[in-house]
Amino acid sequence: MNISNYKNYLIFLILFGAGIFYRAYNANFEDYWLDEIFGFWVSDPKLNLEQTLDRSFNTGGGQNLLFDFILRYFYSLFDYVPEYGRYFTVVISSLSIPLLAILSYQIDKSKSYLLSTFLISHSWYLISYAQEVRSYSFGYLLSLVSLILFIYLLKIEREKLLIKYFFLILSLLINLLGLVNHIFFSIMIVAQFIFLLNFSNNKDKIKLLVINFIALGFIYIILMYPFLIKSLSFNSFWIPQVKISFFIDYFFPRFFGSKIMGFLYLLTLIFLIINSKKMIFKSKSFNQLLFIILISAYIFPLIYGLIKIPILIDRYIIFVITPILLLVSILIFKQSIKLKFFLIIIICSATFINNYIELFERKNSKPEFNKSLHAIFKNPKGKIQILTDDENAREWVLNYLKNVQYSKYQNFEYFDYKATINQEFFWSICYLPLNSFNCEKNLINTNYNKIISKEYFLIQTTLFKKKE
Repeated sequence: MNISNYKNYLIFLILFGAGIFYRAYNANFEDYWLDEIFGFWVSDPKLNLEQTLDRSFNTGGGQNLLFDFILRYFYSLFDYVPEYGRYFTVVISSLSIPLLAILSYQIDKSKSYLLSTFLISHSWYLISYAQEVRSYSFGYLLSLVSLILFIYLLKIEREKLLIKYFFLILSLLINLLGLVNHIFFSIMIVAQFIFLLNFSNNKDKIKLLVINFIALGFIYIILMYPFLIKSLSFNSFWIPQVKISFFIDYFFPRFFGSKIMGFLYLLTLIFLIINSKKMIFKSKSFNQLLFIILISAYIFPLIYGLIKIPILIDRYIIFVITPILLLVSILIFKQSIKLKFFLIIIICSATFINNYIELFERKNSKPEFNKSLHAIFKNPKGKIQILTDDENAREWVLNYLKNVQYSKYQNFEYFDYKATINQEFFWSICYLPLNSFNCEKNLINTNYNKIISKEYFLIQTTLFKKKE
């Protein structure tokens, strides 16, 4: 191994370390929001399997079941503490960094994998989801493994049949896990299938892959038929129809942290695709595969939205980050030397500065439950109620608050929202979104006066005293 390779590996390790640091730094800067709180409730390791399935299907419709099921075992190995869940997603997201580098090197045997590593390590979008205990980082990891296996299976020699069978089974398993994790993973599968049409004149090469995809479809339908039918039967959904502005930015400001960064990446990508179109549309080029995934991620949800209901939102197509980063990285290295270095300097410096601002000047965007609990700890008068008339949500929030990491909050006593109160004081925690941002409407203890009221982000904490 020559000195140049050692240097490249050292650069990769530094970038990988930076990516881990960004994901782990202030992983618990924010408390859980409602979806995370629900997932934490589902993944309680004290439950048996039947109870876990019941909570997931009967309350959550089976969404995120796979991820919550894995979390259940994670909590049983360590401790049932919400803060630990964030470390789990940090690890998952960190593993995506070397996988993207491997995928980049599979497609293009140049130093572009170092630029890919830099971009994914500093991707604020992926960092932000690394610090959220939801299934998106897990789905993104699976999408990378799926692509790596797909490209490997296309490249492997026909003589290595036993090895190919092993990786075919592994590919089937990974794709099945991806589909069970989130139905939008199907876009990745369809894009891979479309790319196989390049090899239609070489049936021996693709026959097993086609059979693999068909088998995957049958197995998924058998396993997830009730959930699939329920999903397809929805005539309305919470996601709004895309606005005209979408066709200008395509979620790029969301993906890259700001409008400036979004348009920088979008315009760079468009320029590189136009300037390198022969590489993109060349038959059997894996750059073409990346382009197909990029286009499919937008087209299929938009078509479904026009035919039935809107379903397109940025986090559902988180896997689109891969073709964006790889096309930018790989195609930059195909430009002239001056243009290559100019684009690398602009992209890397802007990304680093934006990442620094997002990381070290970060503002809270989730409910500040811990600040609310700390206020009660400083003035521990009476029991605590969770203010909402939504019984399910109240149970989830109560479970979350009872299991927060800090032992000083473990002795707090909670009482039922509708229970008769025979005490002089009590505290009320109002999670604003659960009360339509009006904490007054669900108050039922009218024989108490407010003594202290503290406002935190999305939380109102109030101390009440009985009227004399």
